[in-house]
Amino acid sequence: MGENILMNQIVLKFKNLVLQYKVYFKSTFLYLFASLFTAAIGVFLNPFMAKNLSPYDYSIMGYFSSFSNIILPVLNFSMISYYLRNYFIIPEDRRQIVSDTILLTLLIYGFAVLFLTILIFYFYLRWFNISFPFYPYVLLSFIPIYLSNFLLLYQINCRIKREAGKYSKVTILNAILNSLLAIIFVIIYKYGSEGRLLATLIASFFTAIYCFKKLFKKLQFDFQVIKDAFKFGWPLSLSAIFWFFISGIDRSMLEKLNDNNSFGLYNIGLQFSTYFTIFYTAISNTFEPDIYKALAENKKRKLIKIIGSILFLNAIPNFLFILFAKIIINILTSNRYTDAYSFAQIFALKNIIFALYYSLITIIIGYGFTKSELILRIIGALFCIIMFKFLIAYYGFYGAAWGQVLSLILMSILAFIFLLFKNSIKKKKILYQN
Repeated sequence: MGENILMNQIVLKFKNLVLQYKVYFKSTFLYLFASLFTAAIGVFLNPFMAKNLSPYDYSIMGYFSSFSNIILPVLNFSMISYYLRNYFIIPEDRRQIVSDTILLTLLIYGFAVLFLTILIFYFYLRWFNISFPFYPYVLLSFIPIYLSNFLLLYQINCRIKREAGKYSKVTILNAILNSLLAIIFVIIYKYGSEGRLLATLIASFFTAIYCFKKLFKKLQFDFQVIKDAFKFGWPLSLSAIFWFFISGIDRSMLEKLNDNNSFGLYNIGLQFSTYFTIFYTAISNTFEPDIYKALAENKKRKLIKIIGSILFLNAIPNFLFILFAKIIINILTSNRYTDAYSFAQIFALKNIIFALYYSLITIIIGYGFTKSELILRIIGALFCIIMFKFLIAYYGFYGAAWGQVLSLILMSILAFIFLLFKNSIKKKKILYQN
């Protein structure tokens, strides 16, 4: 009798646990499915792309894509992060006003800054004698970054409202459209890197229109929202710009080596490693709102469990890829770019460290230490510039790849020390008050 009661209690507890976490399982599955579907299309097309894209094509796409770390935060000024950070604080009747205000700002302010950015890069390429041409690559590379803001805001909105189905739908449709256009422009018409970038531009344009129509309700604008968003976002935006000197400057320095073959392999390895960021993206998309909620409720134990789960689940696929990278890349590049596997292995290790670093940064931002995060980023950037110069000068492309890993280890250490320092100060204040 007692055993039956105990068994019933265990079953009931298990059912309650399943019901409690059902929304998380469902959301994780949909986020993961959208990411896996997107990656699967890329993997399927990769052998065909490899046959139609030269090392020079991969070099030029990798070079211009590296500047997205600077351009994206300048175009949106971290207003999307402001929306995510403050959504649960904003009164429900004001959330749509905030959303519409941010949308209009992204549309008008973003376009003006995009024009200025393109103009700056025109002179940058001329003054520094960059071997890659300005037209059409800057336009084809930078305009989709501007358009991506509307997709990002829509995806954030879906994540906050636990609308994983809508998130999946728009992500998958964008991937399908992008891939179909890539087949037309790269495989059928043989336009090379121009065709691949043009496919992304057109897909981004139609996706942006769809997301804008879904988010925007009516013409309403609150200057106080923008004032608060800029106050919150300027340290994050400036910090994101400095991220270029941590994770993007390697490709700017490598261009000076004038070795398009090795540069192409470097970018192919980087491309393959990004396929394995989908697991982190899916897991992070599911739990990031809960991280902010746990911080708001000061539930540190829950926070540690969430972070630990993210790191463990992210590490598994990346470790497996490191083991089988050579075989995978050999198959998926039709034996044309197999030598890129060693770069891909290093970048997969970087993915693991990145999950740790970004989790720590999410906590720092969640606590509202945006200015402190900026200072940490500046300190890290200064060290990384010196490190990349040294590693590239002595070890070339492999030095740059390992520099990516070492830069994230350095940034993680700085972030962890900062959190320990803040926690120590907080404990001393409590002790003093008592």
